[in-house]
Amino acid sequence: PADWVAPPYDPPAGSRWIVESKDVTEVDSNGQHIQNSLATTAELIFEQKTVEGFRVTYIMHNAVYEGDARTASLVSPVSKALENLAIHATIAPNGMPLRVENLDEVQIAARTAIDGMTTPLAGKPEAAILRRMATEMLIADENRAPRVYLGSLATLALGQNTGLRPGEARSSVEEVANPLNGVPIKSSTTLRIDNADPATGKVRLIRTRAFDADGVKAFLRKLVPQLAGDQNFDNVMRQATMVLDSRTEIDVEGGMTRVVRQEDTVTGTMFGHSVVRHSHKVMTVTRES
Repeated sequence: PADWVAPPYDPPAGSRWIVESKDVTEVDSNGQHIQNSLATTAELIFEQKTVEGFRVTYIMHNAVYEGDARTASLVSPVSKALENLAIHATIAPNGMPLRVENLDEVQIAARTAIDGMTTPLAGKPEAAILRRMATEMLIADENRAPRVYLGSLATLALGQNTGLRPGEARSSVEEVANPLNGVPIKSSTTLRIDNADPATGKVRLIRTRAFDADGVKAFLRKLVPQLAGDQNFDNVMRQATMVLDSRTEIDVEGGMTRVVRQEDTVTGTMFGHSVVRHSHKVMTVTRES
């Protein structure tokens, strides 16, 4: 609509919101099928509006990981490590996390949790694996902390204060973690309005993402020499592929993201083997009664 003006992101001070998330991942590789899921429930409290944006408190109250028994025994304790810890933060006017204010407290809690997980396994190979994995997932410096500890808020912020009008699209190139092994790889992203209702202030945005072709080539050129061994490098490069198909629907009401539905499929082929990783994620935000 020509008269569309998006309401700003402006939750009132003192308001409390419940953020629920479920992420189901399926991986098919060489005839094997693996499925796992992570469901979380968190509380988001708006303390006050500031010149930078907002001061908030984020508390993850519950995390449930389900998967094969061996993986669950490692990942589940890590998922629960920061349960019920109040993370105090400053977020931008669009809700993007800027800074964790009590980072020292968060890191102490994380290190205590890691010690608690690994001490019962002392002397076992699993102890070192669990400590390394938990440290990578739970310990972050001040630059990484906003996304590590407040990743859900970063996702919700994608639909808030976009400044887009119907018919417009915003494209960008950014580095994202490659879902197959976590190494950053460039991707091309487009965000557009699917529909908007001036009467209600509701809007649905569509965000699509695909690996940048040059980014894939650069990634494979780094990876292939490590794995090719005696095989011909050029032959391996010609046969290697990696494709990302990602679509996210973001429903925004009153300037605030209320529902996110994300479908990601990554397909990789190398040395005659293929891997398909499909991820389905749903996030909802509801006001606490």
